[in-house]
Order: sequence, then structure tokens, then C-alpha cells
Amino acid sequence: MSKKIFTTILVIFAVLAMIFLGFWQLDRHSQKSDINERISARLDNEPLGLVDIDKLKSYEIIEMERDFEYRSIAITGKYIQEDSVLIRNRTYNGVPGFWLLTPFQLLNNQIIVVNRGWLPISAENYIDLNTSALDLTGILRKAELAKGLQRSDASQGVLKSLARPDLARYEDQLGYEIFPMYIQLSSQSPQQADGFPQVLDIPKFSEGQHLSYAVQWFIFASIAAIGYPLVLWSYSKSKGTKKRKESDIPVDYL
Repeated sequence: MSKKIFTTILVIFAVLAMIFLGFWQLDRHSQKSDINERISARLDNEPLGLVDIDKLKSYEIIEMERDFEYRSIAITGKYIQEDSVLIRNRTYNGVPGFWLLTPFQLLNNQIIVVNRGWLPISAENYIDLNTSALDLTGILRKAELAKGLQRSDASQGVLKSLARPDLARYEDQLGYEIFPMYIQLSSQSPQQADGFPQVLDIPKFSEGQHLSYAVQWFIFASIAAIGYPLVLWSYSKSKGTKKRKESDIPVDYL
């Protein structure tokens, strides 16, 4: 196989690969857009309540997380303060600290965990003595598990802090059943007297850079698809010109 044929095949393969990557990025952009639209609709829906929580117990966890994460929720109950746990290595406006998770007992005695917000490192030993009934609003979030090379928390013992909102591990140390999703708190009434924990912002959803990446891949593919034939044509033309110049030399001179 000549060098020219090999190079041509390589360029064709590269162009096809870049076109594929461009369409893949467009598909990722479309997926992100669909997800963001669904989440926005869930946030705007009528908040779930106590009756809805009971109904959700019939769902498989995967289905529940898929269909109800970021749904608004409004419930009444009281915190089980003594069973709170910290989620370490969490920042707020660049300041390191913790999230505070506390089990919340509903009027039907069912328990759901509430992410009450952020605490600075200096408030690691924060104690809230309020055990009166509260009205909460927030959004449902799914539990988190260790991924890839992330280390899991110790599987035994009562831990003061966890690496992430791993509800299965949390349930093990609580010794009682909790709802398989947690609430990210938006507001409570009566409000927290001292302003802590700091309520977390509702996540902002972006479609990312997929569209611009797709445009880049299509531009690269166009440059290769148009540029390579031009290079071949230019090379062939210059080679032909050189041959003509050589043929213009008189035979007698040779």
C-alpha cells in the first residue's frame, strides 16, 4: 500500500470519527436539555405531602429516584436531634464545613432524613435542642454511594460523620427504618433561631458545553475533509509543473 493511499484512508477515518463525536455531543446536549426541563417541571409541581410519601413506599428505589428526585415536598413533624450526623468536606461559598443530616419523624411516625444545610468547621459540635413540631419545605434528593476509587465509610459502628449522604449506611447505625431518599431543606417554620445551619441553594442546572463541542468537531471534520483534497491537488499541480519545466529543456542540451 502506497503512502498516499494509507494517508487518505487515515484522513477518511479521522473525518468520520470527528463527525461521530459531533453528533454524540449533540445527543448529549439534547439529553441534558430534556433532563433540565423535567427537573424544572418537578420543582414547579404541587409539593408532595404525607400521603404521597406513603404511596412512594410501593416504588422500587431506582424508579423512585428516577421519577421523583427534585420534586418539591412539604411536611410536618419533628427532628430526632440526637441522631444527627455530619457529611464532611462540604463547602459553602468556598468555605469548608459540613452538611447536617437529621432524621425527621412525620405525623404517621415514618422517618425521613433532612439535609438541614451547611455548618462551618467551627460548628462541628453544633447542638439543636428544639424538639417541637415544625413545618418543612424542600426537595427530594437521592442517596449517594461511593463511586470508582472513592472510599466507603466504615461498615460498622456509630460514625459522627459520613463522606456522603449514604442513607443505607446511615440507617445501619440508626437502627430504625428511614425513607430511601432525603429532603434538601428549603425552609422551616418556626425558623432556626441562630441562622445555622445555612440552607443550601437549589442546584442550578446547565446544558454544559456539549453544543460548542459539537460545533468544534464539525469544524475540524470540515477542515480535514476540504483541506486534505486541496493539499493533494496542490501537490499534484506542483509536481506536474515541475515535470513540464524539465520537459522544456532542449534534447541537444542534454
